[in-house]
Amino acid sequence: MAEINIIPLVDVVLVLLIIFMATTAFVKESGLKMQLPTAKSTETPKETPKELSIALTRDGKVFLNAKASSLKAVEAAMRTAAKTKDTPSVVIKGDQNIEYKRVITVMDMAKQAGLTKVSLGTRLPD
Repeated sequence: MAEINIIPLVDVVLVLLIIFMATTAFVKESGLKMQLPTAKSTETPKETPKELSIALTRDGKVFLNAKASSLKAVEAAMRTAAKTKDTPSVVIKGDQNIEYKRVITVMDMAKQAGLTKVSLGTRLPD
């Protein structure tokens, strides 16, 4: 009598299940929990692929296009972007409870890099 041994098949399926479970945890993009200040004159600019989005959080972290970064890396990215044909705009999103000095530092880095289109991210009031 010939029998089909399904134990290796079950092992392979379980390994694939574990791989899928592990990789989906890393694929999930975590959003930044920030409270942007409100402004009545908030404009929604057209989304452009050539936009540098810089987020400054309460705990001192810096994010460049939703990826953890440092001020030196942000400055290098700004200088690189300023050399391109289409100069991108810079959107600075700072939590409403951060130091004003941090926002000015990032704005100054953008101006020194040659990026003139700098705006601040806000949200509409409730």
